Amino acid sequence: MTTAAAELETEVRRLRIRIISLTTAQLDEAAPPAQSRRAVIREALAEFSWIGSEARPVPELGDQTLADQVVVLLEHGLRSAQALPEPDRENRISALTEAAVRLRRNLA
Repeated sequence: MTTAAAELETEVRRLRIRIISLTTAQLDEAAPPAQSRRAVIREALAEFSWIGSEARPVPELGDQTLADQVVVLLEHGLRSAQALPEPDRENRISALTEAAVRLRRNLA
């Protein structure tokens, strides 16, 4: 496993814990700049899909599945990166990691 892949896996774990810990009221609260945390997560899901899953539509499921959706999309993106040539692989993993870090910070 590369360092970049390990960093992404660390972010996946952090995000899962962060999202699971959010209550419905916290999901409804605005996150800068004035969107709900739920909307921020849904935008991130679309971005993860765009980067690692050929922009497949992401279904809007209940709040209880938000963390699972984040994990599945990030892990799928990591697995799909393994089939790419080295420079493309690292670029995809880096893009996913940056998006994951951005989401975690926006949820703070």
